[in-house]
Amino acid sequence: MPMKHTILRASLSVTCLAASIAASAAGSTPDAGAPLAPEAPIATIDGKPIPYRDLVPTVKDQIQSIQHQYDTQLAELTLSLARTRADLVSSTASNLLNNRLLGLEAMAQNTTPQALVGNIKIPEVTEDQVKEFYEHHAGQLGKPLDAVAPQIKQYLAREADEKAKREYFETLRTKYKGAVTIEPMREKVEASGPQRGPNDAPVTIVEFSDFECPFCGRFEPVLDQLQKAYPTQVRLIYRHMPLTSQHPSAERAAEAAVCAEKQGKFWEMHDLLFAEQTSLSDGALKEKGKRIGLEPKLFGACLESGEAKTALKVDQAAYEKLGLSATPVSFVNGRFVNGAVSYDNLVSIVEDELRRKLAKM
Repeated sequence: MPMKHTILRASLSVTCLAASIAASAAGSTPDAGAPLAPEAPIATIDGKPIPYRDLVPTVKDQIQSIQHQYDTQLAELTLSLARTRADLVSSTASNLLNNRLLGLEAMAQNTTPQALVGNIKIPEVTEDQVKEFYEHHAGQLGKPLDAVAPQIKQYLAREADEKAKREYFETLRTKYKGAVTIEPMREKVEASGPQRGPNDAPVTIVEFSDFECPFCGRFEPVLDQLQKAYPTQVRLIYRHMPLTSQHPSAERAAEAAVCAEKQGKFWEMHDLLFAEQTSLSDGALKEKGKRIGLEPKLFGACLESGEAKTALKVDQAAYEKLGLSATPVSFVNGRFVNGAVSYDNLVSIVEDELRRKLAKM
């Protein structure tokens, strides 16, 4: 059984014990699972009872700690269920619509849906595309081009396939005036933090990320490509979530980004940290600061003072409140997006948001 579920199950029992700390003044005879009264005997010495209240100070802190774990995990599981259910309904509705549209087009062309899908033209991945992808991600891949070229080509081929099919079904939706109308699940996420894109952009993406996380590193070029494609329509908010248990240098890197922000250079530091994820020592961070034009003494003083930790704690509190447990995680106008999704996947969500905004005008 996974550790998280084991703790959750054990916490249910502890919750009963925690409830018993609040004394039962009714004086009724306790039965199985009922809270004990403060004077209820838990042991005896020479026939003299030791009351339950004498036990409480010993276990109170432990119970509160486990209760906090339980509450956090319960909130996470509850949100995860709601997100999974909403995603299933949304994706199934989209697939159902696509299949109905495909049927209509097959009838119109006197052919089969399978034949239509088989005729979708998917461009071949070129060696130049593989090389360009490698150059953008060399810092995260950490291997020579020859060693990773087959995997890169496979990844790009899959993206090309997704894009070609998405564009084909978009033409069918336009032709037959088809649209998914079910409202997606939206969560309240404060859009506070360093920003790229205009304030009045119709689509806001709030990203929780970690500078040492390899999946976060892979996702950043996707976000960069998206903003270049939608310069006035997408606003990106960056929020810090260094997962220190997995990435020991992530917190210090996040502090460096906060300190760079104080000199108006957050995004320059952000881009450099992700480009050089394997170089995050204190010396490397200060060297990066010099490269992007930070005033060295101010930057060093900020790092040493610990003042940047305050900003990290604010983001961490928001992250925990949302029941999150990994990075990267994004919210597109409040819609939960888990992990380093493909560019085409992210574009489909952005395009859907833009259509919904237009329909309401």
